[in-house]
Amino acid sequence: MDIDKTNIETGKTKTGLKRGMTTHDAIMFGVGGAVGSGILFAAAGGTAYAGPAVIISWILTAAFIILVTLPFAEYSAMFPRSGISARIAYYSYGSYGGFLSGWALLIWAATIPAIEAVAVSTYASFYFPFLYNSKLAILTGYGILLSILLMLGFFALNMVGIARFGKFNKVLTWVKIGIVVGFIVILPLFIFHPSDFTTPTFAPSIGGIFIAIPASGILFAFGGYRQVADMAGEVKNPSKTMPKIIGSVLAIQSLLYIGMAIVIVGTVSWAGFNKPAGDWAYVAARGSPLADIMRANIPFVPAGVGGLLTALIVVFVLFAIFSPGGTLGIYLTGSSRIIFGYSEENALPKIFKKTNKHGAPYVALILSVILAIIFLVPLPSWYALVDFVVVAAVANFAIASLSLPVLRKLYPDVERPFKIPYPVLWSFSAFIIATYLIYWATYPTTMYALGATLAGSLIFLYQAYKKDFKNLNLKNSIWIPLYLIGLIVLSYFGGTPTGGTNLIAYPYDYLVLVFYAAAFWAIGLKSAPKEKVMETDVLVD
Repeated sequence: MDIDKTNIETGKTKTGLKRGMTTHDAIMFGVGGAVGSGILFAAAGGTAYAGPAVIISWILTAAFIILVTLPFAEYSAMFPRSGISARIAYYSYGSYGGFLSGWALLIWAATIPAIEAVAVSTYASFYFPFLYNSKLAILTGYGILLSILLMLGFFALNMVGIARFGKFNKVLTWVKIGIVVGFIVILPLFIFHPSDFTTPTFAPSIGGIFIAIPASGILFAFGGYRQVADMAGEVKNPSKTMPKIIGSVLAIQSLLYIGMAIVIVGTVSWAGFNKPAGDWAYVAARGSPLADIMRANIPFVPAGVGGLLTALIVVFVLFAIFSPGGTLGIYLTGSSRIIFGYSEENALPKIFKKTNKHGAPYVALILSVILAIIFLVPLPSWYALVDFVVVAAVANFAIASLSLPVLRKLYPDVERPFKIPYPVLWSFSAFIIATYLIYWATYPTTMYALGATLAGSLIFLYQAYKKDFKNLNLKNSIWIPLYLIGLIVLSYFGGTPTGGTNLIAYPYDYLVLVFYAAAFWAIGLKSAPKEKVMETDVLVD
């Protein structure tokens, strides 16, 4: 039977959250999360691995991200609850599987406010050098302090409620989109070097095209949609609008990033850098890649064009300062909703479910800020944080992809305003791709990130203790830690290009991986519960 969603669609939920975000606000929320530090660093960083073929890396990532994340459009429309990305595995695999999946996502969400704050302070050092230590490539104490103040400022903005924050973010996001589109359109009109795409070669290595996806921040840059899914509990009419919102965010961010990657590759002046053609590692290592590329072109263009480039450099640096700031606020919002969702599943104390008069989960927001500071202080570097969090997020993708056919079987009575076609085939393909994305992140990053995910099992003991170690669904979920441990082992013994010992040499490691992923997909499907984990009406609101 279909569940009555009247209360869900009209503005007030049982949880205390308020449905004050329109469809347009939500799309801007997701795009605002996408256009952040990734477009400043990853758009050039991938050239170190793939050269000009990094454009293919971006196109493949857009396809992969649609495959592994579109099921969240179905989930958020079915169960329009805040923090749904972290909660979905609870409904498909029970307490232990849900906790591990959500824990991986919490690592991702809690770290990103720190990443964006580091990006703001790093680019601000263009005008205020005392914020950044260029020799060590980390923030100074002043830079760390500025980053913390930024997070506290967006904490205050979040406290006034998602509707007001959504209106502020909508204006900010339109400005960000306008600037990015402006650079994509204007720069090629004045500086563009077609030879950059073929000199000395288009693709230095095929493997580099894939490794660049998780290892240089490209995959990280596509995280904006996640915040929209996690805000499903505060979006108006979510059962009808969430698929449209998520699809729109994925399409817009894909076009922006692919366009920027083409511009960066095509505007490099090797003479201006005084480097041999094809030294893409040098380009990728620039602190402000696009600004440095424009500056290197100035001696070789007419005076008028040089003046335009100088002005564009100022615009871009200012953009690089405020753009990650908006993304910081969005991810701070998203991480607090994941914590809120965790509390509703009794994985964290009930105090984190408390909301203020504006409908903001203020205790969860406080914890989000604290967690971000904990990540920031010992690792005040963008590159030191990004690879780590990407692997944790993809672990969540893998588990969520298997949830698609499982939820179809367990909850056939729930209304699905949006349905993924061929769910078993889609689930299989998404799980295979997620497994490869983890592997391409290279060893030892895989060990650190998956190890941190597995460490959530220790924290899970808190939840198990509260339940007197009953109804934990361990037999349904034990495949998950085994899958993650196996990936660490394969990553260690894999090919040299991905950081392994080469016991399983490239490309045979890729072949082994597809059989490994297929086997665990079958095991995960077989291990799923035979009956509902919880009643349907509990899941709806």
